[in-house]
Amino acid sequence: MGPAAEIGAALAYIWPDEERTLLLRACLHGGARAERSWHEFGERTGDPKRFFEGDTTGLKGLLPLVHSAARRNRFSLEPGLMTYLRLAKVREELRYNAYRGLCAGVLGALAKEEVPVIALKACALAETLYQPGERHCHAIELLVPADALARIAPIVGTLGFRPARLAESRPGARNGFRHQHGLPLVVHAALFDPPVYRSDAEALWSAATPASIADTPVRILEPSHHLLYLLASAFNDRARGNLRWVCDAWLLMHAKSGLDWSEFAEQVERARLALPVATMLGYLAGPLGAAVPGEALTETGRRASRPECEAALSAALGGLTGLRYFWFRGLRSAGARRLLIRFLCLPTPSYIRYRFGTTARARLVLYYAYRPLAYVAQRLWWRALRLPGANRFTHQRKIAAEIARRRAS
Repeated sequence: MGPAAEIGAALAYIWPDEERTLLLRACLHGGARAERSWHEFGERTGDPKRFFEGDTTGLKGLLPLVHSAARRNRFSLEPGLMTYLRLAKVREELRYNAYRGLCAGVLGALAKEEVPVIALKACALAETLYQPGERHCHAIELLVPADALARIAPIVGTLGFRPARLAESRPGARNGFRHQHGLPLVVHAALFDPPVYRSDAEALWSAATPASIADTPVRILEPSHHLLYLLASAFNDRARGNLRWVCDAWLLMHAKSGLDWSEFAEQVERARLALPVATMLGYLAGPLGAAVPGEALTETGRRASRPECEAALSAALGGLTGLRYFWFRGLRSAGARRLLIRFLCLPTPSYIRYRFGTTARARLVLYYAYRPLAYVAQRLWWRALRLPGANRFTHQRKIAAEIARRRAS
């Protein structure tokens, strides 16, 4: 096994754990298998309601789907838990009505200004794959032509959206906005970031299909393109623990429209997304038991270049915990460890351009120096928060985090 293949195998580190896999099986499978998975989930967690209440990764967004699965498969639930799920479903339906109204406003305003739009993720899937109120919608995500990106701000500004620094934002590639009531809006000019990954804009737009979202005509990605985007964005998103990407991908793969798996494998090859897609698809086909053809897994697991390996490591490391895992357990060969060291100390210019979204050669040296300095500053910052004099400040941070968590739920 070569270094790239060894890194690909070690990326399973980011898969959901066994408890969350049982929860997903209970939500997505049917009949006796779903009921058995729910029973095992209840045994492992002890109290499902307490498990959800204590979770900080966003699993509460799955509660409406759990409610639907419980009714469909006739789970044996305690009255208190069923009431808890029913209230979550009602709350999500109310929340989605407000979300749908904002979607209609944004899509209508862009249509009026003749800006072509492709709806992504929740905006596209909440009404086409899910029952009303089942899919937790955290943000509006749209794809527009690259030359139309600069026109978006004044259009959505009339609807109460202001430019904002979001985790997904990247100047020139993805512009972030936030509504006055807090809803994020992310407008993409391309699905994937160059130079590590590639996006064929012409193929995306020509294959997109018409749909109606919030009673507004719009286009959505063809299923294989949308699955590729879902898996790649989930792999690179630190918030993948909310598991909404698993439900989206599962329903998309099992939709009546079907998937052309040979075309999907070709798209993975062209986009240079072999490692992210093979990792996420491996979870869906393995622990979750999704219907993924064996040849699709084989074809997406080709040998990756060094910049692709570095981008995959960047998404999966997640600090010292991930670094310890890859060094002591994930990577066994000297070649793979050398690749990890080179990524930490001297990554390729392609990765630096991808990571920081820069194309200027003069800035590359500055970014090479910035990486270790930023890491040292972050470690010193967190150590300073542990000092006795910082206890009050730390307490205020905890209060702010708890308020943000409750608002998100």
